Amino acid sequence: MSHYAPQFDVRVDRERLLVDLRMAGFLTPEIAQQATDAVRAAVRSLGDDAGRHVTLYDATALTALQGITVEQVAAAFADPAIRSLWARRVAYCTPSALVRMQVARLRSAREDIGVFATRAEALAWLFEDAPAGG
Repeated sequence: MSHYAPQFDVRVDRERLLVDLRMAGFLTPEIAQQATDAVRAAVRSLGDDAGRHVTLYDATALTALQGITVEQVAAAFADPAIRSLWARRVAYCTPSALVRMQVARLRSAREDIGVFATRAEALAWLFEDAPAGG
C-alpha cells in the first residue's frame, strides 16, 4: 500500500469509554467523511455512555490533510445535530507540526480539542480527569 493511500480504523474500548480513530496516508474529503460516519457509529454503539466517552484521533501516520478536509471536519464538529454525540474530551496526536497546525484549526468548531505530539500524551490528557469508576 502506498505511503499516501488514505486509510482509517475505528476501535471502541468500552471499559475506558474510548473511541479510537487511527488515520494514515493523505486524508481526502471522501475518506474523512467515511471516518466521521464510522466514529459516529462507534459512539452510538456506546448507548447511554455516549457523551461520557473520550475520543482519540490518532494522526501519527497521517501525511497531511487537504484544506477542504480540515473545513469539512470542522463543520462536522460544529453540526448541532450531533452535539449529543460529543465526547467528554477530544484529542488529536501527530508528530507532524504541519498536521498539528491543521488540526488546531478545528478549534474554531470546538475550542477544547487537545493537540499533542504523541499518543501517550494525548491519552494521558484524555483520562486525567476521568470520573470515578469510569
